[in-house]
This record gives sequence, C-alpha cells and structure tokens, in this order.
Amino acid sequence: MKKLIRIIVVIFFMSSSIQAQDMIYKKDGNKISVHNIEVLDNLTKYVKDADSSGSTMLINNDEISFISFKNGDIRFFEKESRAIQRYNFKKNLINYHLFDLIVNNFKISYERILLNGKIGIQIPFAIGYGNDISGFDDVDNKFYTGLALNFYPTGQGKVRYFMGPAVNVGTGNYEDYNGYYNSSEPYYGTYDTFILRFYVNNGVMFSPIPELSLSAVGSIGIRYVENNSSTIESVKTVGAFSFNLSYRF
Repeated sequence: MKKLIRIIVVIFFMSSSIQAQDMIYKKDGNKISVHNIEVLDNLTKYVKDADSSGSTMLINNDEISFISFKNGDIRFFEKESRAIQRYNFKKNLINYHLFDLIVNNFKISYERILLNGKIGIQIPFAIGYGNDISGFDDVDNKFYTGLALNFYPTGQGKVRYFMGPAVNVGTGNYEDYNGYYNSSEPYYGTYDTFILRFYVNNGVMFSPIPELSLSAVGSIGIRYVENNSSTIESVKTVGAFSFNLSYRF
C-alpha cells in the first residue's frame, strides 16, 4: 500500500510541468517552497523562495516526509528516519568484563564509537589479583592495558556483530623450577615478566535499551613473555573468552 501511494505521488509530481521549484513536504502536513537545498546526514539546508534576504535555514531530516525537486526527482525520508532512530545509540561505552573474574582479573574498558557506528576504539585496563589459573595460560596477569579496533559491519543496531584486532601489553608472573627442598620434592620460584598479546576478536553485542549492552567475545591469538625459563614458552598460541556488561553514555 505504501509503495502504491509513493508511485502515485511520483507520477503526480512528474506530470506536474508547472512546478518549477523545489518543495519540502513536512510530516506535520506543511510544505515549504525552497531553493539551494543541501541534504546532510541529519539536517537539510535550504533557502526559502519567499525570503528575499536569502538566509540559509536548517531543518531536521526526521521532520521531513519527502522533498520534490524541480527536476522531477523525489526523495523520501521515512526509511532514512527509521534508520537514524535504529542506530541512534550513544557513542561512549564503559565495559565491565564479568568473565575475567574467573581467571582472577578485574577488567574494565572504555570504547568510543566512530564513523556512524562502524568502528570502535577500545582501551582495556586489567589488574590480576590471584594465581592458579592453569588451563587458561601458564603466566598470571599483574596488570595490562592495550588497544582494540572493533569493526561493526551493520552499525549500532540492537543486535550487532563485531570483529577486529587487539594488542595487550603488561606485566605478569610465572612459576619455574628452582631446585629441590629434598631428593623428592621440587621447589618452584615466582618470577616477574613482560607480557605482549595479540588477539583477533569476534563478538556479538545485544542492547535491550540504548543505555545498556551485553556482549560475548571470543578471541584467539599469540602471547609473548620475556623470560629465561626452560618450562615456560616465550611464544605461545592462546585463546580467551569474555562476557561483558556495558553502560552507554
């Protein structure tokens, strides 16, 4: 039905040869005869035909139903307004990484959304507070930060997929064989080390409301540690999983 109405409107304006000016048709039913139209992402600039001063005016695109141009073209704004509303999420996120508590890390991160919701730049801060995380890595975190670049192919909808590279730098410690207490029991000492990790992240984010997001992220990459140990690998393949709660502002 909507398509039929649009076709009728288009035929009407194309057949109206007496129309020699651009017209803005607003959603409230009013129309404005204009010239020098410039349509931007969220605003439209124009000059009223009735304004002899030639002042440039602005109107929000979500107030416009459609624009008919004197060359016969028609631009409808209904779908565009829905798209803007769909992706009208705030661009700053504070993330609390809940799953990191399992591996004895307290981790938060800040993310800034750029380029109409297509790219996010994320900076993590993590502090390790315990040991004994065998099964995840043989090096415990003490502190790390870094940078992640998240690509959102579909922008900032309610549900969206993202992926991208991430690098972490920080300090940690590991246990290594250091001798014997006696003939049968080995002794392990704890040593500090520098840690460098490179990941490729893949995740899904869900926003039930614009201010709240939930995300699950799986990562795979490599880890480098600076050490002289015979039992700890300097370079190792590692993986990670994170479940995050985010506040948007």
